[in-house]
Amino acid sequence: MDTLPTNDGGIEASIDKAAELILNSDAILFTSGTGWILSNESDINNDISTEIWPTLLKYPELDFTRMNNAQWFRKAEGNSDKHNTANFSYAFWAYRYNTYNSIIPHFGYQIVKQWSEMNHIKYSFNFTGNIDGHWLKSGWNPSALVECYGSIHYMQCINKCRKRLVDTKDSLKFNIDPKTDCVIGRLPHCPYCKHLARPNVLMNDDLDFFDIRLNEQTSHYETFKSNVIKTQAKLLVIELGADTTLPKVRNESASTFIDRKWTANIIRINSSTEDSVVESCYRNKTNNQGIEINLDPLTALTLIDKVIKKKMKQ
Repeated sequence: MDTLPTNDGGIEASIDKAAELILNSDAILFTSGTGWILSNESDINNDISTEIWPTLLKYPELDFTRMNNAQWFRKAEGNSDKHNTANFSYAFWAYRYNTYNSIIPHFGYQIVKQWSEMNHIKYSFNFTGNIDGHWLKSGWNPSALVECYGSIHYMQCINKCRKRLVDTKDSLKFNIDPKTDCVIGRLPHCPYCKHLARPNVLMNDDLDFFDIRLNEQTSHYETFKSNVIKTQAKLLVIELGADTTLPKVRNESASTFIDRKWTANIIRINSSTEDSVVESCYRNKTNNQGIEINLDPLTALTLIDKVIKKKMKQ
């Protein structure tokens, strides 16, 4: 990880420019997507439509998009080989919860945290599309975080009866019937109204997502942006592994980059060549710098950090 995985001088130059931007910024907004999770070389691999739940390989009519749908929790309860009950969906979410919990956040989280704590950085914030809770698990300040799709570590009533969230804890730990791939036994229920409880994650076709926690996080985010404006801080957006499948993170990065309320540069890091591009439609709206780094985020951060430390000794 101490050397570039390619002889491409363009990447080396981009790494150097990224280090310079970090050292000459007053505030940093980190944004992150699925590619940030994949940097840890865990069992979650690049084919997110299937490998995020291997069971889907058995059923070609189903994919991640169809499973990530809030309407499953409105289906009848039961163990069925027709895969048309809520129990099948809970098996999907149980796998995700257990997988995320089994992963130790990679070292990139510590690099980012160290950058946010450098003496010249007045403000830092994190806007993530990941629901795994790894930013908090790695020690990130909870008052400097937006999880824009929610978190799998919280449960909510499907009817939002009391407008309260509860810790997931053991709610998504089940026995699974190997013949039907459905949850066996009692499903999690709201402690107040006794209807089903579901993850507090914003899904497809989701009219029931309870946003109390997200709203609180967004309030902190508005304070961060207000501070950047008031102090005229030089803002840097560092985007880590955000793809186009769930565009909310990329849109946030881009809109911040071109917003005229502040001066912002952007570093877009992605292992996908296509997704590492800072599109001309955004570049044409600002004279600020847009740096593209076509590497996996952990490799890129490690290289940038090495250059930063070298420059700080000069």
